[in-house]
Amino acid sequence: MKKIILLFFLSIFTLGCNSSDDPASATDDGLATAPEAKAEYDDSNFGIYKGIFVGSSGTVYVNLNNSGNISAKLVIDGMTYNFTTSENVMEGVAISNLTFTSGESSFEFNVSATGEEPLIENIVIDGHPDSYVQIFKEYSFAQIKCYLGSFSGDDSGVFNLATTADGYALGLVVPNGETSAIYLDGTITGTSLSGTFEGGNFSGTLNGNTISGTWQNSVPESGTWLGTRKL
Repeated sequence: MKKIILLFFLSIFTLGCNSSDDPASATDDGLATAPEAKAEYDDSNFGIYKGIFVGSSGTVYVNLNNSGNISAKLVIDGMTYNFTTSENVMEGVAISNLTFTSGESSFEFNVSATGEEPLIENIVIDGHPDSYVQIFKEYSFAQIKCYLGSFSGDDSGVFNLATTADGYALGLVVPNGETSAIYLDGTITGTSLSGTFEGGNFSGTLNGNTISGTWQNSVPESGTWLGTRKL
């Protein structure tokens, strides 16, 4: 697998699920069954952002005043990092380099005035160098789900995906022994997923809280991948 550079338009940075005034229900394992984002923030920079992390493996959740506060949570390899910021943001105004911190760890959050093109950069996570994040903005009508997993076959490593209820997917892959991420871009029709990365493609099937499929590249190499929903 090779590297591709993509950014996507919906978002998140993993965070303990703060919900709306009418909280989204959750399964026994704590996974939300409906969007947490409030409809009043669908066209705003405020709301909920969710995504995936590599440089190890994890999820990201960012809450920008969806429930009256600004906070973020990153879960990496099962360990939770709660982030806060001392900076203020205004609704309807683009956010640039909003700094979140948790001890020695930090990252900067950027998003347009309407919630498009969210981006997390300048990521410094203690003990996790070479970090990458892909995020979506969650909408009141389109829930974000994040899956963590691995791929195997002629190559192997971390394979993480985030999906939207309206048919989009993005992902990050890091082969074992490498530090650079491969960016995945895909679409979903029903329970079927297909997508591309630089020099290859992947496909799969969603089945409840699991997702799995196959990959191949131009080397040629091929194999399978599997993920479990964690956010």
